Amino acid sequence: MQDSKVYNIEALFERLTYNQHRQLVLFCGSQKWAATELNKLTSKTTSFLTLSKESAFTQAQWPEHLHQILGQEFEIAVYDGYSGIIPNKLAALSGTVKAGGILALVLPELEQLSAWCDQGVETWQNHGQILTTSLFLKRWQTLFSQLDISIVSETHDSKFTLPNIKAADELSHRLTEQSNTVDQLVTLLTDSQQYVLLTADRGRGKSSALGLLASKMPRQSFVICARQYQAVKSSFKHLAKALDIEYSGNEKTLSNLRFCPPDKLLQESISDEIVLVDEAAALPVPTLIKIAEKYKRCVFTSTLVGYEGNGRGYTLRFKRYLAQYSPTYQQLALNAPIRYELGDPLENSINKLFALDAEFKAPKQLEQFEFTHISPEDLLQDEHLLKQAFSLLVLAHYQTSVNDLRQLLDQPNNKLFAIKQQNHLLGICLVSIEGGLNKDSVAMIAQQNRRPKGHLLPQQLYHLLQQDTFLNHRAARVVRIAIAPDFQSQKLGQQLLNYSELQLQDEVDYFGSSFGCNAQLLKFWQDNNYQIVKLGFKQDKASGEYSAIVLKSNKSLSEEMHQLRVHFSQQLTYQLLTHFKALPDQLVARILYSSNKAQINASQKKRLSNLLEQPAHIEHGLAHIWHIALEHPWLLCHLSTISQRLLIRLILQGNEKDLVRDELGLQSKKHLNQKLLSLVAEIYAQI
Repeated sequence: MQDSKVYNIEALFERLTYNQHRQLVLFCGSQKWAATELNKLTSKTTSFLTLSKESAFTQAQWPEHLHQILGQEFEIAVYDGYSGIIPNKLAALSGTVKAGGILALVLPELEQLSAWCDQGVETWQNHGQILTTSLFLKRWQTLFSQLDISIVSETHDSKFTLPNIKAADELSHRLTEQSNTVDQLVTLLTDSQQYVLLTADRGRGKSSALGLLASKMPRQSFVICARQYQAVKSSFKHLAKALDIEYSGNEKTLSNLRFCPPDKLLQESISDEIVLVDEAAALPVPTLIKIAEKYKRCVFTSTLVGYEGNGRGYTLRFKRYLAQYSPTYQQLALNAPIRYELGDPLENSINKLFALDAEFKAPKQLEQFEFTHISPEDLLQDEHLLKQAFSLLVLAHYQTSVNDLRQLLDQPNNKLFAIKQQNHLLGICLVSIEGGLNKDSVAMIAQQNRRPKGHLLPQQLYHLLQQDTFLNHRAARVVRIAIAPDFQSQKLGQQLLNYSELQLQDEVDYFGSSFGCNAQLLKFWQDNNYQIVKLGFKQDKASGEYSAIVLKSNKSLSEEMHQLRVHFSQQLTYQLLTHFKALPDQLVARILYSSNKAQINASQKKRLSNLLEQPAHIEHGLAHIWHIALEHPWLLCHLSTISQRLLIRLILQGNEKDLVRDELGLQSKKHLNQKLLSLVAEIYAQI
């Protein structure tokens, strides 16, 4: 074996620079050899970034968060596959490569990929699992022969794919679309209340367009909002360039543009500023709604398919809100890349490797369909099927990222069930098989030595009751149900869930799910005989919702299920008055929902009757109404909307009367008391 093979990569750089393109270059061989070769290459430039856990690479680093990678540009970006192939991280790194540069990916020799597992595979394995081969990498092995890439090998001849020479378009021509879009934004936002959704793929100049927009409206104040200041530096940079003013890279206020995080933005007084939300899909939809309600001129930008958990589901969900709240909202798109030329080889390679080019195409109408189980091997052998499944996940859920693609292929305890109509997928149900832990693992959890990886549902349930039962028994946790948007509200999700349960009923002891809880989702689970047993205290950063756990009763675990429900009910009584005072009333009503119409005793009826006969004492009867509502939650379902909201917001959650009065649009204390009497009358009429 040679210590270092001779190859000439300069011609590739020259051709890429001329064409204003970028390319993926594989360095195939041992990690030590690759470090030596790439250190030689990066020594010729200061514009490089290396992601590796191996110190043999020059200036190696392994950042935990994607925002530590994004927002930068490099001539050479190095990714060490031996340190673990994390799709989100590798895809994000590709976005930092500038025109004329390369993404160098370190891998073993390609013929070894079918029997090789990288460190990253552990990310998708539950405790107790050992994966010896990666279907995700087997797919790569096939795709590499089809892509416009170059390969430098330790043991084989190197292969350089030089793009055909073509005259790159002038930058001014490539900026035409962006300039026209900025002009459209100026027209839409001048002296009118307007909401605009601006969407694009990576490298299309969304962030820079926001800076140019501010430069075109110098007398108008703008505030740009993002989770990280680093994400909007491009906006400030292009504003400074357009106005010919200095920007050092740290100013959070420049000319008529200032940066503000979303939480602080919502605390500020309402002003005449135009709000620019960069990467809106990274923010909770409830936060976006609050921004839209507070500021009447907003631009929300987002990446259609990205590697930060930004699926098309965000666009669908937020668009549904805007369609009701502001039907005149506008949607614009940037299609042409700015930082590199059209037909960029690196972009094409990344899109194919991570199925970012997958588009879901539903049939025109619902016809005869079938239910089926899809194995990871089925996905590996059928690229069309894989892209359908992944694009459906992207379309149906706003937190889908390219990491989920690897999970589909490399999580052996996952089960995928689907609805198929001929060659189309209509829906998928992803289930994780958990639990069935051995004595050593159970003891480790009980002693709180450490939390074994995976097995989310059994471990959460164990900590609620401190019982081993849920750890010993096997569970089917429904990770996600995704139905094609055109065919939702037709009971397909319910049918698919029932089919999945039927297929797994002999394999597991109980079913459950954990999800960001809202009233609509919880109703779906309750309609399928799942009951809520936990509501977490932390709001999800992406959805703004609290995580709920629902379980389906099982005869062999009926006693434990009952204990969980009683425990949750007792906790909730207190938590509504404390931690969950602001929980939406529709969600509280769903949580308390019960079809068990237990009888109200004579004493309770008499007290209600007395309140109706002596309305002046209505405030003294609030505690009595509180007891009745908690003991007989079925009553809530039959109340008028205003009575239900009054019961929940004022009595069950204990909010201040002035706050509740304002929320319900009541003009005075007298008006509030009249509504309380109506509430008592409605309850009394039911019993």
